Amino acid sequence: MKKMHKEVGVALSGLVIVGSMAMAMVPAQAYDREAAGYAASHFLDVSQLPKEFASAKTIDIGVTMPSTKQFVCDYGTTGNKEVRAGKPELNATAFYERKGRSLSLGVDVWQYKSNEAAEKTFRQLTKNIKKCDGTFSGSWPDENGNPVPYENLITSGNIPAVTVTGVQSVFTNQNSDNAASGDVPSYLSDSMSIFTLVNDVIITTTGSTWSALNLTAKQKAALIQVANDMVTTWVD
Repeated sequence: MKKMHKEVGVALSGLVIVGSMAMAMVPAQAYDREAAGYAASHFLDVSQLPKEFASAKTIDIGVTMPSTKQFVCDYGTTGNKEVRAGKPELNATAFYERKGRSLSLGVDVWQYKSNEAAEKTFRQLTKNIKKCDGTFSGSWPDENGNPVPYENLITSGNIPAVTVTGVQSVFTNQNSDNAASGDVPSYLSDSMSIFTLVNDVIITTTGSTWSALNLTAKQKAALIQVANDMVTTWVD
């Protein structure tokens, strides 16, 4: 990551405030302050988002040093297996609080120690992501021991519309259907994640409906726009 482009103030509480963006941080000794400053100034501003992702003014941004590989998807008959991408040196995350019935939006930036390391991780990701395809289902016990059914359908593929230096992005699209249990409402959502290789980072851009409605072609196009815009703002 480059040097910070905006002045960052660190409060004793562990929160970093950059303009209208609130950054929830890990303890000071556990993260790279220069990387945190760069991340804070290189995510998209709310005003730059398509209307499909209308958001509140505050963006929650965090920078951590992951201890494990990064989650991509569950798979297997009951979702008992996982696809993960190689562990990055740093993970910068931005969550945009949605307004009304707009889609939710989250962006993760996984930074690796070099361009070559990121490229190797992305090559493996494009191979392993095919394991995500399919349906898995099962049930989990609620507090009374009653089975609560769930079902997830996942597809994956390439996104030619988001191509950086000749490398196409890849995606997962997941439909989730979890039944209600007691005071816990049913969980229905359609979400799409786009994984993009940019120099020494992999940017993951995720949009979700948080409802029984599927993402429309227009909404997916808006997510693709966000993914492309993130490439531009991150390397600027």
